[in-house]
Amino acid sequence: MLVYGLLAVGVFFTIRLGFLQFRHFGEMFRVIRSAPATHIAGITTFQALTVSLASRVGTGNLAGVAVALYLGGAGAIF
Repeated sequence: MLVYGLLAVGVFFTIRLGFLQFRHFGEMFRVIRSAPATHIAGITTFQALTVSLASRVGTGNLAGVAVALYLGGAGAIF
């Protein structure tokens, strides 16, 4: 049931935001290629992108394990 809810919310926001993740996919590569090597703060655009993606994926993994434990009990660990 949770998976269907997540899919429904994903489809809703995809439609509501006008397929934002698909329209600006090429923009991500353009910004990475055209940016200077390092910013004044000392971080490249690619480093900023990878840190952002890693934080989102890591949080999703932790939340997924928590939901699996809640729904499946302690046996979900094994």
